[in-house]
Amino acid sequence: MPELDKYLLYLDGYLKQKVKGFNGYILGLSGGLDSAVVALLAQKAIGDDLLCVIIDIDSDPADIQDAISFCEINNIRYLNVDLSEEYHALVNNLENHQTLNNLSRINTKVRLRMVTLYALGQTNNMLVLGTDNKAELYTGYFTKWGDGGVDLYVISSLTKGEVFEVGRRLGVTQNILKKVPSAGLYFGQSDESELGISYAELDAFLLGKRVSKKVSERINYLHKISEHKRRKIIAPKDFKR
Repeated sequence: MPELDKYLLYLDGYLKQKVKGFNGYILGLSGGLDSAVVALLAQKAIGDDLLCVIIDIDSDPADIQDAISFCEINNIRYLNVDLSEEYHALVNNLENHQTLNNLSRINTKVRLRMVTLYALGQTNNMLVLGTDNKAELYTGYFTKWGDGGVDLYVISSLTKGEVFEVGRRLGVTQNILKKVPSAGLYFGQSDESELGISYAELDAFLLGKRVSKKVSERINYLHKISEHKRRKIIAPKDFKR
């Protein structure tokens, strides 16, 4: 895939350029493929000026260990922060006033991760890297002001299959490459089960290939209902003085 090789060279220059004026990049490492690929791309571009943060909020211990092992294998600087106690304290406090629904509880985990990355990023004068891919951004499969709250994207133009290919080329470990895609927010969670389609089908749609009417309708529906996540904050018209 010569086009992919060319694009990876572009991303290297992009990451080198955007970091100017800052001390480096910071990103949340989940133990999954997307964040691992972004971490390796950033490390290749800026070397040791990368900080990965592994944030445990009732996470699967296997995911945490995969993230730690990934950093140690690749000599990436990292912090391991457990926010489980803080998360439960916040939810319990809020539920003294009103019971939260399940989606709100789940998204609170993601938004706590964002708060953590920005607290550490600002302290270290680092930019927060996004780890969402093209498929996630198109369908809105990300948390508004959570993993969608970043300073810049890296793999936002790559399908899930292309991210896998980049990961393979960069030497992401097999246990991460073979892992079932999941946000890891609760046990048994799977991206594809929540999306209602496979990544192969979603990638095909995004690449302009033929997919079934059912798949096309599902993707168009997800894109439509998540439009608010991708647009700028709504504001009234300018005040004329």
